[in-house]
Amino acid sequence: MKILHTADWHIGCRTDDFLRIEEQKEVCQQIVDIANKQKVDIVVIAGDLYDSFLPSAESEKLVFDTLIKLSDNGNRPVIAIAGNHDEPKRFANANVFASLHNIYLVGEMGEIHYADLKGKNVVPVDSGVGYIEFRSKAGEKVVVATMPYPSYYRYKQIKKDGEQLKDSIKEWFKPALSGFRKDTINIAVSHLLTYPINCTPEEFSNYEVVGGAISFVDRENLVSKAHYTALGHIHQFITVDKQNHIYYSGSTVNKFFDDISVENYVVVADISKKGVNSVEKFSIDAKHLISQRVSSVEEAMSFLNANTDKIVRLIFEDMDFVNPQDIKDIRSKFKNVITISVEPKRISDQVVITKKDLSTKEVFEKFVENKTGAKPEDELTKLFMELMGEVVYEA
Repeated sequence: MKILHTADWHIGCRTDDFLRIEEQKEVCQQIVDIANKQKVDIVVIAGDLYDSFLPSAESEKLVFDTLIKLSDNGNRPVIAIAGNHDEPKRFANANVFASLHNIYLVGEMGEIHYADLKGKNVVPVDSGVGYIEFRSKAGEKVVVATMPYPSYYRYKQIKKDGEQLKDSIKEWFKPALSGFRKDTINIAVSHLLTYPINCTPEEFSNYEVVGGAISFVDRENLVSKAHYTALGHIHQFITVDKQNHIYYSGSTVNKFFDDISVENYVVVADISKKGVNSVEKFSIDAKHLISQRVSSVEEAMSFLNANTDKIVRLIFEDMDFVNPQDIKDIRSKFKNVITISVEPKRISDQVVITKKDLSTKEVFEKFVENKTGAKPEDELTKLFMELMGEVVYEA
């Protein structure tokens, strides 16, 4: 049985106030085409379908249209969980109609309800808290265990003294994982932050794809009886644990400018109850974002002529003046340029430290030192970072 794993669509997102939805329409159609061409049996979406708690009508329409296409007239189950960008209750409201199309939107940890579907290729036959079981016409049985974005607030839990989020998550996942059996193909889906088998959390936190004081879930806590674990939250394809088949699929478009372009993929896993036969990633043709520094209008024009397929942030550096007419001409000719800025020599030659240049810990330490004249004690800094981690993780 083939499972398509995707995540982090962020429908309705903007890059420097540039709305990406026209591009996302093309990307969504590519995902549908891959599912059809690869004859996928089930689709799992590991969180962040939307970019905001209150998506626009256009964003919701694109999501619903795509989910219905993916469901192939109800023959292919589609299971999506809420990520940290999705409002859980609003996310799940559509289930009153979605389940009739073999689509399941899991916003909170609770029993998954399904409609009595007949004559479809893969139909729901059982469910419980956080999991749903399907059966194909050929008799294959699949259990999908879900854990939407976990936090104490969303799971209506009160943190106990000495308790850590990563340990609580392990307990929260247990009811869903209890649906796994030896005679079923077992799939786990969640939206959280963990680290690859060849990294420590400290090493992995230096990656640009991981920002802020977010709490890591120990990788070992995700090892279960699942044949495949589909994760969302990190915006690039990552093999977390090849032996236990734990993967991030990555995002479908790149939201942020970066000097290194991240490729976009969906993952297709071919699985039987004996194990995983293959895991293959398929490229999505999404636009690359690039931040380019130039020192003249001529250099800018040369670069833009060679990169019409990219979304560009253009920075004129070491220039005290750029003719407004030149900027107007660039914007008129190159619609892919969404931001133009000028950094004069007198600024670029100086070293300016801002909060963006500092870690959360350094910002706190400098604040306390500025107010008291001395750096905070280690225990105070540690307490602040723990509290900040909870706030950022929920945000």
